[in-house]
Amino acid sequence: MLGEVAALSAAFFWALASLLYGRFSHHFSALQLNLVKGVIAASLMLLTLPLLPNVEFSLSPEHIGILLFSGVIGIAIGDSAYFASLKRIGVNKTLLLESIAPPLSGILAVLILGSLLTWQSWLGVLVTTFAVALVVMQPETHTQKVNAAGIGFGLLASVCQASGVVISHYALVAGDIEPLLGAVLRLLAGVGVLLLTLVLIKRQQLAQLVTGFSKMAQREFVLLLIAIVVGTFLTLWLQQIALKYANPAVAQTLIATSPLFILLFSILKGQIPSGKTLFGTVLAVGGISLFFIFR
Repeated sequence: MLGEVAALSAAFFWALASLLYGRFSHHFSALQLNLVKGVIAASLMLLTLPLLPNVEFSLSPEHIGILLFSGVIGIAIGDSAYFASLKRIGVNKTLLLESIAPPLSGILAVLILGSLLTWQSWLGVLVTTFAVALVVMQPETHTQKVNAAGIGFGLLASVCQASGVVISHYALVAGDIEPLLGAVLRLLAGVGVLLLTLVLIKRQQLAQLVTGFSKMAQREFVLLLIAIVVGTFLTLWLQQIALKYANPAVAQTLIATSPLFILLFSILKGQIPSGKTLFGTVLAVGGISLFFIFR
């Protein structure tokens, strides 16, 4: 149950952060934004780790290597692709493309880990994924051109997300690793690869980081910090908890309910959803409930 609750909490925070991150596409490139959020979130995690009671820091080289590899795939490549897609096709369409990650996680979990799901869980995966897709396919309030690059980046982000969570799940469970420690290792690997990429290939972008910050108003900087704390520090920590205590396909499916929370934010702003959107929301709640009943 802890894993499922953590996954739903991660979905809520990721939805909130995605809305905030979308405000900074004119300040930073996808690689720059990924590096900035990685450095700040990793620093917060390193400061938090010593405060946790009874944390075991002894890790085998095998599990360290697996988590680092997972960070390169899921964070360095996956998050960069996500931000690139977010910049090109917007929040809703990017999250729609991410809805393919849960069934892909289930297939990878079976093929790689031999982690079988019950029929209720598979049904929950299918129903929730369909419902999320049904919701985010509704017309947006603002028209945004969809291009092939944005779709490609969104699909790449989904594949990397699914691969990363399955690999991370194995290391967290096999090594009995504290979720925050696993999140730190993944994030440090992602930051390292991003920094190396910017230094060796995109050196101009690294120099432009200072310019991007100088153009930001104080309020924008505060919002960026909130997005990083909520969307990376908290979300990645909760994701690791979910991956340790729940099947990766179940965890990924629940995390993919982020569009439903975006729908809630829209309602709170006075934007009335269509009947089809409401039906999709109810259907998603039903799909989520399949993970909690018949256990």
